[in-house]
Amino acid sequence: MEASVSNFLLLFASIAVGWLLGRLGRSKVELPAPVDDSNSYYKGLNFLLNEQADEAVLTVVNELPVRLETLPTHLALGNLMRSKGEVEAAIHIHQNLLSRPSLPRVELHKVHLELARDYISAGLLDRAERLLRDLVDESQGYRAEALEHLRHIYQTEKEWEQAIAVAVQLLPKRGWLRRAQDKSPQLVEKALSHYHCEIAERLLSDGDLKAAKRELVKAERYDSDCLRVGLLLAALSMRQGRAGEALAVLQELLRSQPLWAMQILPLFKNAFSEMASTAEYVDALSRFGATTDSSYLAVELAGALAEVKGKAEALTYIQSVVKRRPTFKTLSCWLSLSDAEGQAELRLAIDEVLATRPVYQCRHCGFSGRKLHWLCPSCEQWGTIAPVRGTQGD
Repeated sequence: MEASVSNFLLLFASIAVGWLLGRLGRSKVELPAPVDDSNSYYKGLNFLLNEQADEAVLTVVNELPVRLETLPTHLALGNLMRSKGEVEAAIHIHQNLLSRPSLPRVELHKVHLELARDYISAGLLDRAERLLRDLVDESQGYRAEALEHLRHIYQTEKEWEQAIAVAVQLLPKRGWLRRAQDKSPQLVEKALSHYHCEIAERLLSDGDLKAAKRELVKAERYDSDCLRVGLLLAALSMRQGRAGEALAVLQELLRSQPLWAMQILPLFKNAFSEMASTAEYVDALSRFGATTDSSYLAVELAGALAEVKGKAEALTYIQSVVKRRPTFKTLSCWLSLSDAEGQAELRLAIDEVLATRPVYQCRHCGFSGRKLHWLCPSCEQWGTIAPVRGTQGD
């Protein structure tokens, strides 16, 4: 707390000194009575000493003239209040600036953007949307930032068509001017792919398979490596009675993204059951198991082996997997296939541990959980969550 008060005191003192020097530099006719400046200064200082930093900031804002040279101070104080969670104070500061039409147009646009951010922080998304749309139409300098904020608003509200309409405006024109190292367009393209997937899922739920296919084609155009697109295309093919097409898609996913075996295998098994025998399913899993280091695939193969060739062969297989790369999941499978006394309790204990451990983790921010989120709830990045690897994961 002492450090916080000291920081505010330094900020307040620097503003007050600059303000007083500016006042003293004017003509004697414009110079206000010394008692007024002194009262304002000591009023703000008293707030600081009593750890009422918010009131001190508002005192400075209310007393500090609004001019081009003081605008950065007003903006800094407004942003400070917003970052501290004092959104109403931030809105007051920025609305106060907008009431001064004498400011240059480009500076007013900057204030508009900050006020929109205040509204977003306050959850007043309709107000923020109106301000941001005005900026998109009127400000070339802040257009991209306004579009990005609009994209996040529509994403939050799950208004996917609106999000797409805004996101496409953020994409650069194709050509040699686009820098290969620029990651921003790639992030927008990844987001666009998921927006179309969201719409496709809704259409699949409604039974509109043709429209869903159109959305998935668009999604694949933006991100050809998107796992979600492949899974939805396979699900669509199954709904259309085309198990062969679904199987081809899923086999390619297992080859290219074996880390996601836990998501792919349920659909893969369903597609195989429509076309082939369990023995052929075992052969297919064995081929992938030879090149794929996945506990989920190993456990699935062990279960299929037990059904086709007997528990003894399945046990031999899973033991070899555990010796090569032990995980709780493969160890639990080993115990389930073994008939030794006392191992049932051990298996239950392992399963209890697994039931409490995170299954997925975000590669961008580290968020973890047991549910798959295509959009990370923490950092709000699309497609960054992946299965956990290691002894307690895959």
